Amino acid sequence: MNDPIRNSRGWVLDVDGCLMRTKRAGGAGGEAMPGAAELVAALYAAGHAVVVCTNASEKTPAEYAAHLRSRGIGIRDEDFATAGSAAAGYIAHRHPGARVLALGAEGLTAPLRSLGVSLAGPGDPDVADVVVVGAANGYSTEMINAASLAVDAGAPLYTTVDVPWFYGGLGKSVCVSAAIANAVGWAAGAVPQVLGKPSAALGETLLRRLGLPAAEVTVVGDATVEIDLARSMGANSALVLSGATSPGLIATLEGAARPDLALADVAELLEFLTPSLSLSQGARS
Repeated sequence: MNDPIRNSRGWVLDVDGCLMRTKRAGGAGGEAMPGAAELVAALYAAGHAVVVCTNASEKTPAEYAAHLRSRGIGIRDEDFATAGSAAAGYIAHRHPGARVLALGAEGLTAPLRSLGVSLAGPGDPDVADVVVVGAANGYSTEMINAASLAVDAGAPLYTTVDVPWFYGGLGKSVCVSAAIANAVGWAAGAVPQVLGKPSAALGETLLRRLGLPAAEVTVVGDATVEIDLARSMGANSALVLSGATSPGLIATLEGAARPDLALADVAELLEFLTPSLSLSQGARS
């Protein structure tokens, strides 16, 4: 088989609208898509490298992974990445020793702390060196003001996500973290830099975790940001139509913006991959 997707040995799998049908980011409160549990199990059984990656950032990767396992999808904690954990890794690497003002919940602050990043508070006398915005249930006026002042003074502004809407297969909701980041940027005259999907920074992190050449990796998701992520990595793109993207939208995509493969859902992807996965399992036995 010469099909690059069938020949892939590494997989980046989206959560909402792809593995899970939900109204909230990270699969929260949702149910597994048909075939999702079976797909993950089959990829593991074939010895493939898997990273489940979400643009959610309110909770830690371990919490999101545990929720998926409670819905029958047997993903390991170490194989789950969020926009929050990716942002923390980027900031720790690019801004060593910086004082970071993080507008977000534990899904952002916990990874920053675990990497030894010094977190600034809104009441600190000096403005922060770096500002990053992730998901949270609420943002105080004090935090928004401190972030705006810091960015106005020259601090770089990062956001975990910069798309207006979240789609999970059961309707859509606004991406509040993107709205807050852009509000801070509007006040301070800055444009937030994205550290989640589809940023090149995230793509580099994912390839390091998978430990494979980009040509042997396929990114699977329900939105055009997953196509963009695949292209930024040099990886293959498989788009499922169970979330944000309709057949009508696909018809408007051209060139590199089009996915390499479009399917109804992950159950159809599993059916597509089964012959090659069976060969992989046979070679391992």
